[in-house]
Amino acid sequence: MHKYHPVENPENKKTQTRTLKDLVNTPFKKAMFVVQIISYILIVGSPGIGAVIGSKLDLDTAQTAGVILGIFIAGEVLFYGSLFFLGKELILIIKSKFRKLFKRKNKRDNIAINNHEKE
Repeated sequence: MHKYHPVENPENKKTQTRTLKDLVNTPFKKAMFVVQIISYILIVGSPGIGAVIGSKLDLDTAQTAGVILGIFIAGEVLFYGSLFFLGKELILIIKSKFRKLFKRKNKRDNIAINNHEKE
């Protein structure tokens, strides 16, 4: 006798909302999520981080630009590496959030339309 897990039931797949806990449900995925957050910091902060490193090491402008580029590339490599492992789950979470957002919006619109028709 098979018991259906809530995720395996096709009817529940449509109604299930995914959370961050679904994304980081193993220690490896938690590590990849941390790597992804570090990559965001490196990508966005590469000019500032590179400028600080360049000034501390007394580098000229071209060398500082090279450090900034290196930090940016390291952030990109970490981002795509972590995305390789988290990609499917991350996309499913984003899809779930958008569906939830648009369902709420449609319900609000329908209520507003129905209230307007009653007047």
